Amino acid sequence: MIHNPAQNDYTYKPMNPADAALISITYSHPARQSEACTLAESLQLPCLNLSKCKSELALNFNELQVELLDLAQKMQLSVDFIEGALGHRKKYGGGRGQTIAKAVGIKQGKPLPHILDATAGLGKDSYVLACLGCKVDMLERSAIVAALLADGITRASLNIEFEQIIQQGFRLHNQDALNYINAIDDDNKPDVIYLDPMYPEKKKSASVKKNMQMLQKLLGHDLDADQLLDAALEKAHQRVVVKRPKGAPVLRASRQPTLAYESKSTRYDTYII
Repeated sequence: MIHNPAQNDYTYKPMNPADAALISITYSHPARQSEACTLAESLQLPCLNLSKCKSELALNFNELQVELLDLAQKMQLSVDFIEGALGHRKKYGGGRGQTIAKAVGIKQGKPLPHILDATAGLGKDSYVLACLGCKVDMLERSAIVAALLADGITRASLNIEFEQIIQQGFRLHNQDALNYINAIDDDNKPDVIYLDPMYPEKKKSASVKKNMQMLQKLLGHDLDADQLLDAALEKAHQRVVVKRPKGAPVLRASRQPTLAYESKSTRYDTYII
């Protein structure tokens, strides 16, 4: 399988019929056929050679990685914690002076918070927080996105630079966030619950937004974000942070944040418990 069971705690579940009609599990290298078909069986999806795939999207096992392909739009998406934008941000991202660090309560001289990222997506914010030294648990209910994330963790774990991240705690759970949060008992509350619900893009304005276009096609939008906020406020030990586009309304008008931290294009609504 494409994850390390010692670090990640999840099992893939069958997809619903609507999603199954949209995506196939494929392989473009014969050495990856067995892995691809094992995952496809657990998701109750077809497993095909990529050259024979007729669905709009494909979760493809190539020689080096697992990738999400939009075959109609000729777009590709994978998770890489070592190279590319995430690797650059790790080296040059501004450290604990970043807005997200302030929002989750990272302060000089205080213990680093344990963070539950309830809407992990591609793991970008989780990784930034992990690079700042935080223990991070990630929840992702989509088995397809979880498979991308798991592959990114597996490949990164081969790099010595990632060893500290794994040791301090960087775990992925393929579970529904609302169910997971509601099941947290008083002795295991995370310090911070972080929410970044999927919201509609205003425009298909730039190439950097193509990843989001693919994910929205696959996932749609989060319809239970209000319920997630309510549950998080009951279960977080210190604070709940909700990531929003700058200028967007708060997630729930009846639940006003204690304070907000703004960056160039993003606002972090922070609820102090």
